[in-house]
Amino acid sequence: MCRGRLGPWGLALAALLAWLHPGASADSGAAPGFATTVGLVSHGWHVGLVLRRDDLLALSPLLRLPVPPREHVEIGWGDGEFYPASDPTVAMALRAAFRSRSSVMQVVGFDGPATAMFSGQRILTLELTPAGFAALARHVDESLEVDRYGRPVVVAPPLYGSGAFYLARGRYRLLDNSNTWAARALSVAGCRMDVEATITAGALLQQAERAGRCSDPG
Repeated sequence: MCRGRLGPWGLALAALLAWLHPGASADSGAAPGFATTVGLVSHGWHVGLVLRRDDLLALSPLLRLPVPPREHVEIGWGDGEFYPASDPTVAMALRAAFRSRSSVMQVVGFDGPATAMFSGQRILTLELTPAGFAALARHVDESLEVDRYGRPVVVAPPLYGSGAFYLARGRYRLLDNSNTWAARALSVAGCRMDVEATITAGALLQQAERAGRCSDPG
């Protein structure tokens, strides 16, 4: 269900990053006892966050984040040109890494388990406390740019699922990218993460697997 985003140039760059920050991941199920969970889906180059729609709606009207009418919502953050592109180029990748002009957030909804939606992808599940989930949701919401009326700004259709790309805050860089953004969300949620060491999807999932259950923020 998720298209590959890497050509030969992308694989070479990913290999370099993986050499700098090696990592691995494995599937994990959530144990009972914690109120909410967050799923991590590896798309090869970056990791998306999977949240339950009902958990997000329980925080409304505190959030401005658009929530598609589906069981789950996957959220990713990245460069405004490269991330939404249906056919990304080498020039786009270089601009994203070193001269990013804007950032976007993809918000897509889907029904059923993440393993069915993202068949063949590496998926990990982390348990969050209610306070931790609320902190993560605020981090995501604060990454969303809005217009003068407080409304999210649609910039492109989604790559898959039901949703859209929205204008986002923050500046994308090679060493401050979609994976470090996701790691920062987990960190504010109470998970033990070394954000600066999560520039690759593998490194992020490796740290998340070690985190297991996350404590309350702070």
